[in-house]
Amino acid sequence: MTRCPRCSSHIDIKAEIICADCGYSYPRLGAIPILLADPETYLKSCRAQLGLLRQQTERTIRNIEQQLQAADVLETTKTRCRALIQAVRAQAHEIQAILEPVTGVADGVASGEVPAPLQYIHYLYRDWGLPSSPDGENERVLSIVDAVLAKQSLGRTLVLGAGACRLAYDLHRRDSTAETVVLDIEPFLFTCAHTIVRGGTLTINETNAEVQETEHAAKVWVLSAQHGALTEDRFQFVIADGLEPPFDNEEFDTIVTPWFIDVVPSDLRDVISTVHRLLKPGGRWINVGPLSYRPAVPIAHRFSREEIFDLAARAGFRIDGWRSESMPYLVSKLNGRGKVEWILAFAATKAGAGSSEWLLFRHLPIPTFAGQSMFSSDDPAIQMVVSAIDGQRTLDDIAKIIAAQAAETGLTMSQFREIVRRCLAEVHPGCARR
Repeated sequence: MTRCPRCSSHIDIKAEIICADCGYSYPRLGAIPILLADPETYLKSCRAQLGLLRQQTERTIRNIEQQLQAADVLETTKTRCRALIQAVRAQAHEIQAILEPVTGVADGVASGEVPAPLQYIHYLYRDWGLPSSPDGENERVLSIVDAVLAKQSLGRTLVLGAGACRLAYDLHRRDSTAETVVLDIEPFLFTCAHTIVRGGTLTINETNAEVQETEHAAKVWVLSAQHGALTEDRFQFVIADGLEPPFDNEEFDTIVTPWFIDVVPSDLRDVISTVHRLLKPGGRWINVGPLSYRPAVPIAHRFSREEIFDLAARAGFRIDGWRSESMPYLVSKLNGRGKVEWILAFAATKAGAGSSEWLLFRHLPIPTFAGQSMFSSDDPAIQMVVSAIDGQRTLDDIAKIIAAQAAETGLTMSQFREIVRRCLAEVHPGCARR
């Protein structure tokens, strides 16, 4: 069942979303529930991105028009640049027409150089615009996932970081047992994907300043689900935090993490704990994507395939199979540019609790230790951590206790978990044995 992101009580998201316990009312992005602790701030950031889009569009068009005023501009150059201006203006209008009805009109400007819709719009062209092809990007990704799935059924499935949703759509429609929940936080991709998956069609311009031929300066894409619509009772959209999905423990038979584990979490171990918590006993974790970590992730946490498999085993997973290969990634049909990405796919079964690895993972209970009741420390953080150990609470539970006591510190839950880890490493005898 779905839980309130604020108080963790059960909530019904089929109608008006109001938590019966804490009384908080959750809005929707169009038809999609926004299950975030602070949805109004989220919607405000969406409107700010629209403001940034408008600002950048006006600046881009103005710059091109100024360049066309030069005396030495060729007529053929003017033709290309005017086509680009037309496409840039049309693309901005199309994005606004999609987002403004669900987020509201732009009311500010976000920081950043590239508006989020423009960062992610290429996924829409690839997922829903390209014709089917045996060597297509969508087909190759589906093929490598099929290889590790080994024809096993999906059952109730959660896709974390579903993006434009093509992989989730393809997996769902090929498995009659599938009941799929797709989760993401990006409003533009998700709004478009929702329209397309429900059977609608979108027309969106692609623009490209780096072209080899004038006719490739712009392209109009018609986006649709080629294999038919999927209904809400079997394929559900939710906007939520992929690191704190608002669902019951042991809710899903399958969890899929596409292009997720290396770009979303600051610590992959937290994702492994989340997947373990949400999977039923014997449930399967399917991962596909590269290991291309953000610069902010410490080198020691940029785990290789071997390290990920080691961590998964320690957390209570059994690796059933894996494959890796290089394949094209977001290759533009306008200029042929893109990149080749190394992709890792694996399937892992939730086989046990991994109870001896409580310092690594957030879902495992921390054991009590001899002499704990007599323990005393001048460090208030250490004292609080030790006092919270009861043999049942996990690293996550204790981190939440510390966070509640600390009030407004600006620290993330990941940082509070690291504080707890450091305190445990200093005083818990089990850490010394490790």
